[in-house]
Amino acid sequence: MKVLFILMLVPFLGLTQSFDNSYTFTDPIIVSNNPELGLTRPRIIVVENGSPVIMWTSVNDNKIYVSRYVDNEFIEPESILPENFTFFGAPNYGPEIDNNGNTIAIVFSNSTNETNNLYFIYSMDAGLTFSNPIKIIEDDAFIEGAGVHINSNNIPIVTYENLQSNGIANQLVGFGQFIDDGSEVVFDDFIIANALTEGVPCECCLGNLTTNEENLVFSYRNNINNVRNMFACTYNDFTTSFDEGFSIDNYNQSLSVCPTEGPKSLLINNYLITSFKSYGYSPSRISTTIYDLDNDLLVSESEVDWGQGYGTQSLPEIAGNESVFAVVWKEFRYYNFDVFISISNSPSNNSEINFNTSSSVSSTIPNSQNANDFTSVDISEYNGEFHIVYLDFNDSVIYYRTYFEDEINDILENGKEKDLINKTDILGRKINNHGIQLEFYNDGSVEKKYMIGD
Repeated sequence: MKVLFILMLVPFLGLTQSFDNSYTFTDPIIVSNNPELGLTRPRIIVVENGSPVIMWTSVNDNKIYVSRYVDNEFIEPESILPENFTFFGAPNYGPEIDNNGNTIAIVFSNSTNETNNLYFIYSMDAGLTFSNPIKIIEDDAFIEGAGVHINSNNIPIVTYENLQSNGIANQLVGFGQFIDDGSEVVFDDFIIANALTEGVPCECCLGNLTTNEENLVFSYRNNINNVRNMFACTYNDFTTSFDEGFSIDNYNQSLSVCPTEGPKSLLINNYLITSFKSYGYSPSRISTTIYDLDNDLLVSESEVDWGQGYGTQSLPEIAGNESVFAVVWKEFRYYNFDVFISISNSPSNNSEINFNTSSSVSSTIPNSQNANDFTSVDISEYNGEFHIVYLDFNDSVIYYRTYFEDEINDILENGKEKDLINKTDILGRKINNHGIQLEFYNDGSVEKKYMIGD
């Protein structure tokens, strides 16, 4: 009898493999083109049935709008805040949204009567209905901003930055729980994520939280004697606190080049992937680093995509799965603003980053010179497709489109499976009935297997 152990998929043997998969955009769909609705900073999630839900704000009117994708179109936006409710918001920051399946959470902050507040809104039915705002924090110290994440166990996790009058900042994290079948939500006391880490969080750069089945990691921009690198700290279930943080970049930026932007992180295969605006270059560019949590090692850092003549890059967002991840960002390229996307293989046994050449999200043409002040791009991944939302600022239109791999799409449409085309041993020789063998498939993938003979 033969016993088969599948060891790993490509990349194999530690070799670097360029990322050359072909991706295609669907045609843009208008989410909203009504300037009376504000159209500020659209954010996107994808619910259980694969449909996008998009949130944006009208800062001047203090309204938060949500539109759902139903029957191949976005329905009339719904204002989910009560009248006369306020929030902090601007083109580059404001209310945040996240989901796990059909459970959606939104957080925002405001100030009333010299008190700073943090509010939580949720939906248990994919955005059909939303709760009233629930105050979960009331603080004398200034709240710089808020973030939200719902993990795979449906636990809502809220983050915010607390700025004291003496200038000291802390990053806080609180865990919630939905009770009575979602009729109520309660939060435990918030804890300081950076409590055991040297330095002080930068007061203008918000943190970001990401989880997988094994880890919960909070990343933020830290200040140690005015050297301001990105740091991360993992949550310890036994101590119910965050462990000592570790640096996840080596650019050693100083106070004078503070980007006023925090990192955006993603956990894949126990690698922490983090994208952020870096002044380690001139002009600033989007950098991405990979940190191996299992081996406690920073294994890769690089710019995403930049070339001669390119301009300032900013405001990255990140999404992905075990095979591939994408970074989107805003850039002043060729004397106009546009939003771009670049794709890379997800790290596994090979941790090398291999980004493809960026594509213009607004025009599908790389390095387009016909951009129309596109901005506020956000991204979410669902079943191998990337769902993207962005704003045409000049014409007051929010657009949505997806980005999918051609070959995957063909397989889905035609029902084709990948075919085995060759087998060899590790040196390229004809295989025996035992030992390590390599199987080559027509989709370009290679599986490394170990055979125990007859």
